[in-house]
Amino acid sequence: MSEPDEFDEQKDEGQTPRPLNLTRPKASTTQPNWSLTAYNRKVLKSWDALCTSTPENACHCYDWLTQNAMRTKPRRCYQLKGKPNVDCWAYEIGSGDRVYYKVFESERKAVIYYAGRHPSQVPLPPKDL
Repeated sequence: MSEPDEFDEQKDEGQTPRPLNLTRPKASTTQPNWSLTAYNRKVLKSWDALCTSTPENACHCYDWLTQNAMRTKPRRCYQLKGKPNVDCWAYEIGSGDRVYYKVFESERKAVIYYAGRHPSQVPLPPKDL
């Protein structure tokens, strides 16, 4: 049996995938303008690990993305370049950690497809995203 693709973890035949909403490490009273969703369980687990290892930075990331998912923040949040990265952005959490996401402006939704240590190459968004 082949190994499942890292982006296919959530897909079970005949079942509707449940939403994998990201949560803020600490409670907040601010109403989000954007919803944040993990692409799959692996990404959600990686987000949770970032929340545990750097909770303050993860809070700043969560707050920025839920309010300004398509706004540049110098040296922190920027749009990725190149044809395969259309509508994709990156947020530098700090200490070499990154979050890569794709925005769906009409839905006011951002789908996180990578969360974790800065990879040697920018990860491409999944083809079905």
